[in-house]
This record gives sequence, structure tokens and C-alpha cells, in this order.
Amino acid sequence: MFKRSVFSFVTLLMILSMVLAACAPAATPAPVATEPPAAEEPAAPAGFDWKQVAGTKITVFLSETPMAQAVRGHIEEFKELTGIDIEYLVVSESEYWSKLSVDLSSGAGQFHVFMSGPTLNWGYAAANQIQVLDPFINDPTLTPEEWDYEDIFPWAIEANSWDGTPGFAGMGKGSLWALPINEVNNLLTYRKDLFDEWGLTPPTTWDEWGAVARQIQEKTGGTLNGQPFYAVAQRGAVDTTMLSGPFFSGYASYGAEDFTSDLTPAMNSERAVAFQKLYMDTIKETGSPEWPNMMWFDVQQGFTNGQYAMVIDVDNFVPTYEAEGSAVAGKLGYLDVPAGPDGKRLSHPWTWGFSMNSKTTGDQAKAAWLFIVWASSKEQMVLFAPTGSWPTRKSVWEHPDVVAVSGDWGGGTFRSAMDKVLNEQVGWPISPMTDAGAIELEWVKALHDYYFGKGDMQALMDGVATKATEMMKESGTLK
Repeated sequence: MFKRSVFSFVTLLMILSMVLAACAPAATPAPVATEPPAAEEPAAPAGFDWKQVAGTKITVFLSETPMAQAVRGHIEEFKELTGIDIEYLVVSESEYWSKLSVDLSSGAGQFHVFMSGPTLNWGYAAANQIQVLDPFINDPTLTPEEWDYEDIFPWAIEANSWDGTPGFAGMGKGSLWALPINEVNNLLTYRKDLFDEWGLTPPTTWDEWGAVARQIQEKTGGTLNGQPFYAVAQRGAVDTTMLSGPFFSGYASYGAEDFTSDLTPAMNSERAVAFQKLYMDTIKETGSPEWPNMMWFDVQQGFTNGQYAMVIDVDNFVPTYEAEGSAVAGKLGYLDVPAGPDGKRLSHPWTWGFSMNSKTTGDQAKAAWLFIVWASSKEQMVLFAPTGSWPTRKSVWEHPDVVAVSGDWGGGTFRSAMDKVLNEQVGWPISPMTDAGAIELEWVKALHDYYFGKGDMQALMDGVATKATEMMKESGTLK
């Protein structure tokens, strides 16, 4: 899911790759043979062997997520399969990013394999802190044919591929920097029991979302059964995850861009300002007063406890909503991403996957890759799904065991909504660049200023656009 805590990328000016060339001396011509030599049998290529580096020791670093929970539950099976000695460390998300940053920036190489995702990889790749994964994929001794690379959703591969060119010109091109395993996408979850009771129709557009939220607030006055109750729950803490899947799904669906094709900041465009006013006004008028401090886990827990009527957030939360003991289990309905004014629907994805430390070499690199192959296999993704670690493989999403886990939620509306999202609506709306994290943090601060009445949206976004240009010029992203 797709979850990240306070962090901002420092501008990275390092070159993505260096080409090393060596000139071999010319070969001495061989003497002419009087008889043709006997033909030698070509050497048979070595086959794939799970135990090819048995006894090698590696460390895997995990951020506490559904995927991490699933991996931990099956890691002994990997050890038995391969003979590889794995140590793993799992920590909370806030601790995860700081520990990982220290390891990568120092070159210590403590973590041979670690969880990562698209926006993070832009900085890691530019700093030569992670390895290109394509050579491992293309080596038949390291990747078995049945692993089936083509089965992974194309958008998941594109999101993790980048050639280093700032902006969308380099997106989905060049090298693969992380192998995506857990897809994180967005949908609308609502209290069907209350909507039916109140005679409300669930919103299918962002404008309807704002209007329905105000209807709910009028009906409840902010309480339900004597307890605080709010129309909408959305992320709000001063953290770049506020501008993650839910926000950018609406922003892009509304027809807004973060940057134009020439990297001119566009968060202050007419469409961008209109969506942000709609989004923030709805939250301010119908959401919890705790919004400025709400992290993803606050949203998840608050909705599970029955404090909200609607939430637009990620599919990884749904197993918690529907779990035994949840106040809302069996009372929910699900819809795909709301549409913008032009009918566009876009889900901004996150993928949790694994990257390999650039300091990991030799047998440890082989062992690290075998771990990634194992964790991203069809068989493991089927086993991981019940935790909410939804697969990046189409065949696994449609596997009977995975359908059995989620098929009844919302009377089947969860799967029907996510079928539309995964196959029709996923798109990457954030321009790849190493400055992204720092710019987004300024953006979040401006939205907080709007929430607290410290400026109108147009002026605040003009300020973010100016700062973004300055940052990109300073880093060299803009010449």
C-alpha cells in the first residue's frame, strides 16, 4: 500500500551510468590447417538451479506492510528451497526510510535486498545506489522460464522503469529498477447500509463526491449514534504520502498535470486549482478536524471503526475493512475511481517490490535475485494475497484462490470495481525526476496553508510553481 512517511529527496546530480570500454589486441592469424578439425560439441547452457548458491547469506530489509507480513510468513520455505541463509529486518515505515537512506548513502551495503517503489527509485538510480535488474531477468541460469515476466501487468513494469530523462519522456523506458510484487491502487469505498438508509446514490464523479459529502454532513450534523461521524476520510499529514494515490488519482482524473511536457510546473493551472479547491473544501467542511495529522493508517483504522461514510484510498485497506471485528464488515460497497469533468478515470498506482543494493555482488547478488524471483512468482503471489498484498500478475488476480478471498466483499462490487481499475484505469501521473520528493513536500505545505485559511488556492499554487522551478534549476533538472 502504496505508504511512505516523511522524507524528501535531496537533489542528485550523479550520472546514471558510465560506459566502460576496453580495446582488445588484434588476434594473431591461425595457421592454415591441412585437414578440417573435428567439430567440437557445443557446451550445453547451464540450467536453472534453486540451490546454485546454497550457503550464501543475505539480508532482506522490509517495511511493515501486507507484503512484508506475507513474505515473513513464508520465508522459511525459501530457505529450504534454496539453501540460502536469509536474515531479515522489518521496521515501521518511518524508521524504514531513515535506516535505508543511511545504508544507501553511506555505501555500507548492509541490506542486499530491500522494499522499494517507483518514485523512490528515481533518486536511488540517479545516485547509483541500486542495480539494474534486466540482466538478471535475461539470464536463464538465474530466472526460470516458467517465471513468466510477461504475466506482470504492463503498467507495473512501466512504473518501475526509467531511463533517467526528467519528465514523462523517460518513463517506462530504459532499465527496470525494482521488481513489482504488490500492486496498490485506488477505489471508492462507502457505507452501503447508510447510503441505502438515507436514500443516497454513491458518487461516480469527483464533483458528485463533494456534493454527496455535504448531504451526509447535513443529515448527520457530524455525529452518528452519539459518536463523531464524518462524510469523508482522506490522508492529511504533512508528508508526501498525502499526495499519493488518492490525491493524484483525483487530480489526474480531473484533467490536471503536475508538469507540462517541457517541465513547466502546472499545479497552478486552472484545472489543477479547481480540483484542489474541490478536494480541500470538501475535506474541510465534511471531514474530521484531525485531517491535518492523519496518516494512511489513521484513515484505515478510522474507517474500520465506523467513523466515516466514504473513503477514496487503496485496495490494500479492504481486507482490514472486511475482517472479523471490523465495525463496517459486510456493510460496504465499492466503486472504481470517480471520474473528472471530461469522464476521465485514473488510478495512480504504487507498487511495492524489491530492489537490489548496488553493493551486492557475486554469489550474494545471485542469492538476492533468487529471493526476488521466488517472492514475485505466481505461486507466492497467490499465497500472499490474503494479507492484502494484491498481486501485480494478471493470472494471480484471476486465480480461483485469490477470487475466493475477495469475491464476496461488497456483494461482489470489490472485484468488479478493481477489475475496471486494474485493466482500464491505471496510469502514472507524476513526472519522473529526482526533485519530486522535495517539490511534493512544498506542495503539501501549501495545501495545509489553504486548509488553515492562509491564502487562496491560486496564489498558494503559484508559489509552489515558483519554488519548483527554482529547485529544478538548482539541481540541473532545468537548464
